[in-house]
Amino acid sequence: MRMKSTKTIIDPLQNPLHSLQIKGHNGPIYSIDADDTYLYSAASDKYVTRWLKSNGEQDTFAIRCEAAPFAIALFANASKIAIGLSTGQMHIVDVSDKKELHHFTQHKVGIFAIYESNIHQLLFVGDADGILSIWDTETLKLNIVLPLNCGKIRCIKHLDPKTIMVAGGNGEIVILELEFMNEVHRFFAHEEGTSALCLDESTRQIISGGKDAYLRWWDADSFQLIKALPAHKGTIYGLAFIDSQRFVSVSRDKTVKIWDAQTRQVWKKLEGENGGHRQSINALWTNHQGQFAFAGDDKMIHFFPFNEQL
Repeated sequence: MRMKSTKTIIDPLQNPLHSLQIKGHNGPIYSIDADDTYLYSAASDKYVTRWLKSNGEQDTFAIRCEAAPFAIALFANASKIAIGLSTGQMHIVDVSDKKELHHFTQHKVGIFAIYESNIHQLLFVGDADGILSIWDTETLKLNIVLPLNCGKIRCIKHLDPKTIMVAGGNGEIVILELEFMNEVHRFFAHEEGTSALCLDESTRQIISGGKDAYLRWWDADSFQLIKALPAHKGTIYGLAFIDSQRFVSVSRDKTVKIWDAQTRQVWKKLEGENGGHRQSINALWTNHQGQFAFAGDDKMIHFFPFNEQL
């Protein structure tokens, strides 16, 4: 099915960041990812759809799922996409010919996080029960299943080449080493749940966001708290660096904030007609080279393609 898309270029005089707005889904958008050419989105209308980054037009790639796709992730050099559903099912699709390669039923509840470690050729999948499954990205074989007992897994990121960090719905952050898949540490970070993570590589500090709407900075070696800020007025659903100096936070409070990583001050706030959303913002993507995109309950994708503006 080809979905009708609309796009709007925001006047840079009104908004100093020049964005492409894409609207084609018929329900809230839960997850986005991208490669050099395309943006991919997954929404409650049960479609995973692809859009050209150059002009926002939809191309012929559109997958109808049997249930809402909560999480998507490109992997294997963006040649495949993993689609995690509200039912716990996971589809692996070759993006070049839209051919399904595998349909897994390992998880029994909704999948909320999918993350690739291209260093180790591993795909990490986390669900609402705190179960983490780990897959080989070449063979697509299941390596191990880990019951982390941390509540809903909403985010998985690298801490360094040898370890990953997992955001738990019970408020904890769990650290796992990747050689033997052992848990090496866990600590409490946020009341009501940890929902977003990223790493400031310049200072080797973990930045976490939670349902308490706080950002917290942690020493990545001692895991001691360095700084806490009330950053939003609702759950923080995404954190990622745009470049070496700035990172983005998106929230249920309908706002996007771009932060100066050194000063920990808001560099720019996007909301409403000025590049934000009128409803919850659920998904964030960046390429660490200035481009970023976000999407949410208002069915809209905002894509900021021009890194020279930053």
